[in-house]
Amino acid sequence: MTADVTSPAPITHGAKTSEVMPFHAGLEYFDCLSRLHTALAPSRYLEIGVWRGESLQRANAASIAVDPHFLIDRDITGTKPACHLFQCGSDEFFATHDPLAILGGPIDLAFLDGMHYFEYLLRDVANTERACHPRSAIVLHDCLPIDALITPRDQSEHLRRDAIVPGWWAGDVWKVPVLLRRFRPDLRMIAFDAPPTGLIVITGLDPANTSLNENYAAMVDAMMHVELADFGTRRLFDLLDPHPTALLDDPDALRAALFA
Repeated sequence: MTADVTSPAPITHGAKTSEVMPFHAGLEYFDCLSRLHTALAPSRYLEIGVWRGESLQRANAASIAVDPHFLIDRDITGTKPACHLFQCGSDEFFATHDPLAILGGPIDLAFLDGMHYFEYLLRDVANTERACHPRSAIVLHDCLPIDALITPRDQSEHLRRDAIVPGWWAGDVWKVPVLLRRFRPDLRMIAFDAPPTGLIVITGLDPANTSLNENYAAMVDAMMHVELADFGTRRLFDLLDPHPTALLDDPDALRAALFA
């Protein structure tokens, strides 16, 4: 028997499995981000993990973009009233800058797609939440991988050569929503079947809540040595219950789902 991840009991391994889930059938994740921007109309936007700028390009809000090594190859300014680029790691950014001061108010929408290690993403979620408000939304990428072979912490390509799509690397950030279910049941999470590795939108944020920081060590200890092949890919999908991305085409229904 495996532990209930929503309970205080320690998280344990499930049965070893090589489950591969069907390909995500919804809209590609960049298109999903565009629809989120349209439906939520954020005035202030944060993005961690920018790379070439495909996702940042979709934002029209005043923006902060954080990446240790920008490789931008397109127009990312567009109609943005301001676009602040910080070429550093996210930990350094949050330690030395105040997003509220930079943007003139709290973040309305954030997309976190930085380093694909779960402990990094946990810190990004905690740091971002502190700069949000109760009607903000945080979007996570890569947390619904269909194949455990794309989730090792080691980025070596030979470890993924037998994966359904060997070029993908999701890392182990799938652990973050599992941990949030247990340690932050007050948060609302809606997962979407967005190729290639899903999107999760988190709402119900509370900038005064410090439990992620207070429980950070316990969260890391609970999942550091758990692999998706042990936890179970199907179990992850059952836990997160991804929605069709068609919900993003109905702004009123989407807002009702996110902020009910």
